[in-house]
Amino acid sequence: MNITFIFLFLYLVAIGYITWQSSRSESASEYMNRTKRLSAWETTWTTFASLLTGYNFILGVTFAYLYGFWYLMSFIGAAGSFVVLYFFFKGRLTEIQSEHDLFSIGDYFGIRYGLSTKVVVNVILSCALFLFLTLQIFVNTQLFSVLLGVNKFTALLLTTGIVSAYLWMGGFRTSVRTDIFQGILMLPIIFIVLVFPFHFTWEKIPIAFDSSQLGFAIGLAVLQFLSLLAQAESFQRVFASKDSLSLKRGLTFSFILLFLVAGAMAYLGINFRFSEITLDPTSLFIDGVLKALPQWLRSFLVVSLIAAFMGTIDSSAFALGVLLTHNRHTLSISTVKQTRYFTLAGIVGAAFASFYLISFLSSVFALISLISIIGAALLLVLMYHLDVIELNTFLIASTIGYIGGLILKIVTDNPLTSLIPTAVGVIALLILKICRRIAFRSFSRTI
Repeated sequence: MNITFIFLFLYLVAIGYITWQSSRSESASEYMNRTKRLSAWETTWTTFASLLTGYNFILGVTFAYLYGFWYLMSFIGAAGSFVVLYFFFKGRLTEIQSEHDLFSIGDYFGIRYGLSTKVVVNVILSCALFLFLTLQIFVNTQLFSVLLGVNKFTALLLTTGIVSAYLWMGGFRTSVRTDIFQGILMLPIIFIVLVFPFHFTWEKIPIAFDSSQLGFAIGLAVLQFLSLLAQAESFQRVFASKDSLSLKRGLTFSFILLFLVAGAMAYLGINFRFSEITLDPTSLFIDGVLKALPQWLRSFLVVSLIAAFMGTIDSSAFALGVLLTHNRHTLSISTVKQTRYFTLAGIVGAAFASFYLISFLSSVFALISLISIIGAALLLVLMYHLDVIELNTFLIASTIGYIGGLILKIVTDNPLTSLIPTAVGVIALLILKICRRIAFRSFSRTI
């Protein structure tokens, strides 16, 4: 345990230095992400670190253990979302990026469809970000309490206190620079696969391609695609890229890094499945992966997990702070002071909410289901010429379907059920279009 605290101390010193160096000459514009000059290098690492959450390690191993190779379908969904994000930036945002302060996808909808659509989108995003923060704090508090040998309250103060401090001082610029360090720190995790015995054989391959799990695989790929399209942290980085070439290179390399690290976790899960060792899937990461590692490597992995947590909670907390501040003053520019307060309030509120979280896995799919509504809305806008009434109909119907699905417990930890709210919105949109067409034909005949 001593070596774990040594690694942790060195990590905190590095984060403290980066924060001090970044914030001492930082302007308000850099704090608020108005400079729009992220290079390909910065886009790569900040996207990678902001998307690879702490619970991705646990979910990746668990899902790969349960569902085998079908879990890899999530990477197809992620790749598709990165492609759409690039073409969306190149085709839709390049012209308006220099003229407007874009902080979230809600700002884009506001420019194109008006204030009502912007408010609806931002309300959904705010709820999704708060739930995401709550989930992050919940799982990482539990994990760090066990790994560091401290009580949960101490683990909670450690993780939330550190990220609150450097976000208060540095904002977006510091978040990006700490992401680079944290992303590099996470990358060596891929080498832990070399520690475990190799259990892959040709005879066992069909076991990991259970045809009954095909529906899960398709649902997971679609959810991954839609959720990444709408993730507020992703769009902050898209908006901050200095040009389409930097964004293209950044998204490409960040996907490769995501595939390497998350793919390593997937490999471990499938490898444990082939080993025929009986383990509780929910505790596979701690009881299977961590216990099998040498002490020094386990300690390094613990600090890497902390880095993964910090890299995602800072981006999501700052995105929430900016979103709440900017949405509160729709006709003016958000201020640094207000953003600091809202960011801190979001972290503190999510920390309290984490004590009352009942089911982690169900909450994960509830989050993905909610954020997928925005992803589907963006996809519909890119594919079809929707007017403001049609888009608002989709958004409101999907939200009602989401709330109803949670109350009736229709939205569960099955990926296909998480798509029900989006399906409700699509059906409402089709009904509206049909009614409009019938009304138009009737009007044309009377004339």
